[in-house]
Order: sequence, then C-alpha cells, then structure tokens
Amino acid sequence: MVRTGRVKDGKGVIRFIRQQLHFQLAPCDCVVMLAVMDAARKNDITSALEADNACYSMKLVSVVRTASTRSGRQLLKCILHIAPNRFAREFHKEVESGRGAGTQPACLAIAAHSLAIPKKSALRMMLYSYSVNIVSAALRLGLIQHLDGQKILTELGGDIDDMIVESDIDELWQLGPLVDILQMQHERDELRMFIT
Repeated sequence: MVRTGRVKDGKGVIRFIRQQLHFQLAPCDCVVMLAVMDAARKNDITSALEADNACYSMKLVSVVRTASTRSGRQLLKCILHIAPNRFAREFHKEVESGRGAGTQPACLAIAAHSLAIPKKSALRMMLYSYSVNIVSAALRLGLIQHLDGQKILTELGGDIDDMIVESDIDELWQLGPLVDILQMQHERDELRMFIT
C-alpha cells in the first residue's frame, strides 16, 4: 500500500487498519474464532475443523494462508506445552494429520479456551494484536512516529469494541480485493521488506 502511494501518513495507516478490521478480520477471523471457541466448549471437534478449514479457504493469497497456518500451528504447540487439555490435543492431532489447516484464528480460539479467556477478551486480543502489527510496520517504514502509533491504537479502541459481536459461521465473509492483489504482487517481488 505504501509502495503504490495508497498509504502515505498516519491518516492512511488508521484508514487502512479500519478497513482491514471491518472487511477482513471482523467478518472472517473473528467469526471463525467464535465458532471454534463454541466448538471447544461443546467438545465438537468436527465443527472446530469445519470453521478452521473455512478460514483457510477464505485466505486467497498463498503467503497469507501460509503465514496464518505457521503462526496458528506454533501457537497450538505452545498452548499444548503450557496448558494442555483433551480438546487442544485432539485438534492438534487433526491438524497434524492434515484434516485441519491450523489457522491462526482457530488456534487462538483453542488457546483462549484452554486458558479460560472469555470470548470478548479473546476477540479484543486478536484485533488489537493485528492493529499493533500494522502500526509497527508503519513505524519501520517511517510513515509515523512512536507517539503517532500510540494515538492510532487509542483511536482504534472504539472500533475494536464495536466489532465484538456474536456472529454465525454461516455468515462468514471478507472483502479486500485491492489488498489481495497487492499481496499477490508483493509475494512475487524480488525484494521484500516484510516476510508474511
């Protein structure tokens, strides 16, 4: 987005984050996370795997799918080490066998369930973490200063709280064609500043 001139400053950074939260994370990743947390509570491995695989199928860009499963699987291994439970072990077994993708939202849901983190808090964690990552990238690119980053994160607090709503897995969607196209171009660049 920076290379194409679509994001040039702090206003562009916050606009980009808001668009991603509203059109990508809230209608897709958050919905998957809620579905997997509900499945874990009900001990329903089939529903958890269906939500996980649906999330994987929604990630249209290869490097984004790979990044999601890499971080998800690492998180799952970590939670098995620090707070193992039967559902997490079963989910891990299914992911290792290839029946589950092990996406980041699904594995974060397993971790939240394992640590007894409430749904709303888990959703806040995911949305805030995403926002912090984008602000950190903007800092490294020199678009904003540290205090600007803090201001952006503070301004996003209300947006994040507004997005924390229950939603059904059948309502899963996302929309970000420009970002998808730019990510596809980025994965073919000879020189990449960020590894996905």
